[in-house]
Amino acid sequence: MSGLNDENGCREKSPDLIFRCIVSSISGIIAQFSLLFIPYFFPQFSLLLQFLLSAAVLAIAIGLCQFIKRLLRVHASAPAFVFFHMIFFWIVYISVISQAVSIPSNVVFNAELAILLIGFLRILSSDPGFVRQDSPSLVEGSNSEDGLHLEDVEEVSSTTRGISLHNSSEMSSLFSRRTRYCRICKAYVIGFDHHCPAFGNCIGQSNHRLFMSLLIIFIMIEASYTMLSYQWINRNLVLTERGSKIQYSLVMSTMNFSLLQVLWQVAFFAWHVNCVCLNIRTEEWINWRRYPEFHVIVQPTPDQSLSDTRFKNPYNKGLLCNLKEFLLS
Repeated sequence: MSGLNDENGCREKSPDLIFRCIVSSISGIIAQFSLLFIPYFFPQFSLLLQFLLSAAVLAIAIGLCQFIKRLLRVHASAPAFVFFHMIFFWIVYISVISQAVSIPSNVVFNAELAILLIGFLRILSSDPGFVRQDSPSLVEGSNSEDGLHLEDVEEVSSTTRGISLHNSSEMSSLFSRRTRYCRICKAYVIGFDHHCPAFGNCIGQSNHRLFMSLLIIFIMIEASYTMLSYQWINRNLVLTERGSKIQYSLVMSTMNFSLLQVLWQVAFFAWHVNCVCLNIRTEEWINWRRYPEFHVIVQPTPDQSLSDTRFKNPYNKGLLCNLKEFLLS
């Protein structure tokens, strides 16, 4: 399945893709199994304490998995890791939580998960706006994301989606669309925002709205899962049978994982909303010194010897115009 891209490149099609997906699934199993220990052995702890312990254990488990993979020089597939958790949570929900949830809530939650799965598979194979080899170049002398000069692009290997030089009007047109270079995909992307490891793809002009939509759906589903899990736990506080204890541990551990996801994804989404409102890309904000159009040279005062370079966003057209450009571009 070529859509499950490797975390170190776009659209990985190497023969070891299946192996990398298996490695990611094993990492996911280790993470979930580690979280399972806390509610299973310490059910008497408060929900808050279990959540804090889960955050610490999850960080240790993921760090340990990363260390082992580096030690063995094994590469995993980040999209496969995300895909594993989507399926795992769906199985836990259907087998345990759905039994205590109303039919309308079940229908809505399963529909949201189906939509998320479709959107996730779609963004894996989406074209973010790659500039093809037969496309015009950008303005000569401009810097790419990795600091390369665009006139040197033809020195890139034949596997790279390079850019050849054509007439200046087409070059200016592409430049106005803010084409940047992704060093992971080794390609120029129109409206490049960032390379998303979780989706194994660049986020650019053509899939930026899909990316934002998926973030919203992820937050909605994880918040819903947390709420429905909490309802199930409140109804099953008395745990007498071993089967009930295992179910409780599954629900509690996945609820903590889901809540952790919600917290960081809300902050992540807020960052991207802020970028949309200001009409600036993540790449441009972080590395604005690489792009001359963001530079404002402040002449030195009598007590200074050197001029100062400050930031100014030339693409900010006001909140309403920025939102309109994002939604309609």
